[in-house]
Amino acid sequence: MPDPNDFKIPPEQEQLHEMLTKIITYQQSLPDGRAVDLAELRREGVLSPADAEFLTSHSVTYKPHRLYDYHAGDMFHMPTEDGGYIFIGPTGPPLTRRHASLSVFQPIVESFLRLPRPQDELLLHIEFTEHDGMFVAPEMIGFTLRGARWRQRLSAIRSVASEFGFEPFHDGEIQGSWSLTFRISQDPVRTAAAVVALLTRGCGFADETEISYSAGALDAG
Repeated sequence: MPDPNDFKIPPEQEQLHEMLTKIITYQQSLPDGRAVDLAELRREGVLSPADAEFLTSHSVTYKPHRLYDYHAGDMFHMPTEDGGYIFIGPTGPPLTRRHASLSVFQPIVESFLRLPRPQDELLLHIEFTEHDGMFVAPEMIGFTLRGARWRQRLSAIRSVASEFGFEPFHDGEIQGSWSLTFRISQDPVRTAAAVVALLTRGCGFADETEISYSAGALDAG
């Protein structure tokens, strides 16, 4: 039987959750759930001096968001000791799940990356299973793979990424899943081509495979 301690949330992550709860509670008290900057959070006593010190000492980035933003999941960004990162933010409304065959997916990705929205809002989620998937952003492509079947594809994924000149930014296990991310240049055409190559030759999908994807920027219009 697994040791219950294996599933404990690290204390640093728990503290982030506590701060997030304080911020959300404060935003809920506002008439419009507007975004709130750090200066106001400190001035109004929402975050304590100890909270502020934690953010500094752990190199946490705070990005203000409205309470119901689709892209608010990165309100807190904290690097981890193993070279990974943690994103925490309000849950927000559920994203609309869209579907398209892989044969027509390349122009969809390219069009998404050209949307006239801030770069940090352009995050496309591609779902393989409940716990396995891929994400695409203007300057990053990444995979989160938990299942044994998908972990077996890691070598092929790395090989395809190498063909495009992508170097791993992180390649290791985080909380039971394998995280593999690549820094890329802002080139919608090349990125879209790389995504399709990674899905076909990297992940083993066929042209007729139906791709399930979602993005806050698509829902926000």
